[in-house]
Amino acid sequence: MARTKRKTNPVIPAAGAPVQAQKQYRAAAYVRLSVEDSGKPGADTIEGQKNLLLRFIEDDPTLTLYGLFCDNGQTGTDFDRPQFEKMMEEVRKGHIDCIVVKDLSRFGRDYLTVGDYISRVFPFLGVRFISVNDGFDSSNPLDIDSLDTSFRTLIYDLYSRDLSRRVKSAKRARAERGAFLSPYAPYGYVKDPEDKNHLLVDTEAADVVRRIFQMAADGAKTWQIAAALNGDGVSSPKNYKVEAGCTRTPWRSIQEENFWTANLVAKFLRDERYIGKTVYGKRSRDIVGSTHTVKISRNDWVIVPDRHEAIVPEALFEKAQTCMREYREREVMTGGGNPLKRKVICGVCGHAMQRDNKKNGSYRCVMKRLNTGFDCSEERVPEADILEAVIDTIQVYAQYAVSIDRLLQTRQEQRQLDRKQAQRQLQTLQSRKARLDKRLQDLYEGLVEGEISRESFAAQKKALTAQAEKISHTVLELECKISGSNDNGNAVIEQFKSYAGITALTREISIELLRSVTIYPDGRMDIRLNLVDEIKALLETLRRESCTA
Repeated sequence: MARTKRKTNPVIPAAGAPVQAQKQYRAAAYVRLSVEDSGKPGADTIEGQKNLLLRFIEDDPTLTLYGLFCDNGQTGTDFDRPQFEKMMEEVRKGHIDCIVVKDLSRFGRDYLTVGDYISRVFPFLGVRFISVNDGFDSSNPLDIDSLDTSFRTLIYDLYSRDLSRRVKSAKRARAERGAFLSPYAPYGYVKDPEDKNHLLVDTEAADVVRRIFQMAADGAKTWQIAAALNGDGVSSPKNYKVEAGCTRTPWRSIQEENFWTANLVAKFLRDERYIGKTVYGKRSRDIVGSTHTVKISRNDWVIVPDRHEAIVPEALFEKAQTCMREYREREVMTGGGNPLKRKVICGVCGHAMQRDNKKNGSYRCVMKRLNTGFDCSEERVPEADILEAVIDTIQVYAQYAVSIDRLLQTRQEQRQLDRKQAQRQLQTLQSRKARLDKRLQDLYEGLVEGEISRESFAAQKKALTAQAEKISHTVLELECKISGSNDNGNAVIEQFKSYAGITALTREISIELLRSVTIYPDGRMDIRLNLVDEIKALLETLRRESCTA
């Protein structure tokens, strides 16, 4: 006889039933404040975020504070932050298994990366993630893929991009009015103490600038100018500013900028600021929050004449440009298609070696001519030997790529078989789970109707619940296996496979693949290719998988 269902209160566990202990988490409180947010009315503060998170962790009985991590003045679109990296290192060591933030925008404003951390990285590492003001807690499975969370992170990302556009627009408007916007004055100038957006001539450094332009106009090559300045003991721009008491300079390389180089001289000769112009917008970040920049077409630069005193007369500037163009044209005719151009590095000083303009060319280091402090070998290395070594190295990794591709195809075939088997198992388990759910429902109704005792109910429920939990766990594992990633080819592998069998190194292949060739005095060559790290990572992944299979 069918039972009549009646609404009733949930069954209350019997007195004395054991209560499952709550899992305890070691929590990291993460706070971040960007430069744009700092000082704004109503904006977040570091202290405000700290106090909120510390109170939250203290009030939650499942959380114990492990540490506080603070990134001050760090953009939300870039996850390369010192304290964030430190926190993640502690996570990887197993010291932290919960991260608490004020809201998702404090964690990051790149919604794709934020979503990847929440849905993939943290679950893989076993880390609980809590965003206090968003009401998000990854321990609640419904929160992980919630539309609300995705929407919020998208809004934060769009806000960041809009903010970036507004900042760029405002700076460009100021540049069009002739304001000098760089944080550092170019060599030969100092910032006006009464107006940081205006330049004043630095008399001592300006004399050096004029000398550089005059030598170029008289036909001297850039390396000859650099050698002359070094020989006369003229301080490099970096050293000059340090000697003047400036500790904050744009030159961070100890090796490169402690003396004059041909590249540095060439940079000065192209700088229109020395004829009184302000120039803005030569480079721009290609991705919001990224530190990587790309060149901008000259047509899009902001160039405003007569904004500060010129160091070099315009006629002298143009004469120097003409001489440089003639030199570059000769260089292009003799070596413009050279696949090793600026790729061959001296293993002693770390600078690019120079190629002679002969048919069967060779490379040697010329830094001794620029700075007698270097002890580089001036022995010539045949270009043919370098090319042969580079091609051999490319072929080795191309063969690696072919082998990896075969392994990936085999793995993919096996995964397809595993998924088919998992789907069959999943269907069986889902049917069993449905039957268990029905038995549990009948059990509750039997208790309500008085057909079974409370003791019998508790015993049967325990047994059925244990079976259901076991099945649910297995179902979850099978669903993960079924939804696992497919190996539909790998861009790095396909790219390297295309190099299998090459017999010559073209300029195009060199630009795409060759990072550098470092040559040491004993004849050793250290050849660095751009995609090798990815190849090695794939090999290591396949090795680990074969060991655990």
